[in-house]
Amino acid sequence: MKKHLLIFLSTLVFVVLFYNQDLGLNLSIFAIFLMVFNFVQKPEMLKDKRALFLATTVLLCSLSNAWLASFVTFLAVMVSSFVFRLYCENQKLRLIMQSIIFASNWFAYVVQFFQFNTWFETKKSDKEKLFMKIFSYVVLPFLILGVFFALYVSTSDTLLAWYQRFELDINFFIIFVTIFGFYISFVFWNAKIYEVFVTLNRSLKTNFTEDAKKNQKPTFDFLPLEFEMRSGIITLFCLNLMLLFFIVVFNVEHIQNPAINLGDFSNRIHEQIYSIIGSIVLAMLVILFFFKDALNFIQNNKYLVLGAKCWVILNAVLVASAVYQNTIYVTNLGLTYKRLGVYMFLILCFYGLHFTFKKIQNQKTNFYLVDKMTWGFFYTLVFCSLFNWGSFITYYNLTLSETDFEYLEYDLDGNEKELLEYYKTKNLEIPEYLINRVNRQKEKSFLSSQLYYQTVDLNP
Repeated sequence: MKKHLLIFLSTLVFVVLFYNQDLGLNLSIFAIFLMVFNFVQKPEMLKDKRALFLATTVLLCSLSNAWLASFVTFLAVMVSSFVFRLYCENQKLRLIMQSIIFASNWFAYVVQFFQFNTWFETKKSDKEKLFMKIFSYVVLPFLILGVFFALYVSTSDTLLAWYQRFELDINFFIIFVTIFGFYISFVFWNAKIYEVFVTLNRSLKTNFTEDAKKNQKPTFDFLPLEFEMRSGIITLFCLNLMLLFFIVVFNVEHIQNPAINLGDFSNRIHEQIYSIIGSIVLAMLVILFFFKDALNFIQNNKYLVLGAKCWVILNAVLVASAVYQNTIYVTNLGLTYKRLGVYMFLILCFYGLHFTFKKIQNQKTNFYLVDKMTWGFFYTLVFCSLFNWGSFITYYNLTLSETDFEYLEYDLDGNEKELLEYYKTKNLEIPEYLINRVNRQKEKSFLSSQLYYQTVDLNP
């Protein structure tokens, strides 16, 4: 199917799904529509396992959004859809390069729109020339004149009064939805991969070239490679001793200072965990600096490699300590989105340290780690979109001796079933605002609905 037909068809579907609707089931339907027509446009992708896997992430995120919409599900649907689309366009693109192309295309729309030969895919036949003349001489001027007409009428009482005499019933909102739908559809289907991005993508290697292995150059011209290696050994030796000391102090401090004052404990844990996450990021940067190229292959670098591996392992121990302390925090104060987020970032730290270790072990480039981390963030986003975390948080917090009901009732969505079950079990009166919140969701139209709320039973 031609690109311009896909753009116009997607715009039409967007208007039907989103006009006079809230964001809900319609986003999932639109994302699945785009995914299916990707395969219609490129049927060969049905035999590509990677394409099928990425299509599965789009489908899973869309189903999750249809069940219970949130900012995370919205973001996951958008990102997974464009990752799948760009992969269909060029299977060799790195994920980090996809994100750059994705961002650039939103701004490049202003220029790309006027490149009619590209997105109309014309061959300059007489028939197509006639169509282009109609578009250029009639449609495009009409659109531009319409914008200025609306501007002038809105700023002049005389023109506005004259305009209102005709009693034209023009729904400007549907015009806005159409333009916005065309914008999204155009960026999606006319995903332009410029040659500069292709060239840059080729330079992103996960393995060193043979030339880089043989021609070992120091980082600084004034510092011989042998001295740079010794500097790395000394640095990593001192860092290992410092980190080992900190791990001991960090854990002893928490053993000697139990969580008596929960408010102080909360502040202390927050500060320490943020510092730990920051130190893990810095640890990876240290490794990236010393093992960016030549020091991977210099002879007699075993002590440097050993020091780096010990540094990674000790940082993993530090992350494990942070996980333990955050668990104590959750046990005493309950779960929140923020505390779950801490777990997520600590798991990402484990993930990053694992591939940092593999980078050192297998003598990979710095981009190897960057590539693995970008995919790690992508998979984390998809994973986080698949679960009703509000329900999970509520279920856990209701098992504690002290529960912050204000947080559960006002700061979370998707936990109405757990709250209603709790009120019914305890023979408590169900708050009126909770009933109204569920009813508002139930009364929404099909396209704006969230399937979760259709399964909530308000009967006693």
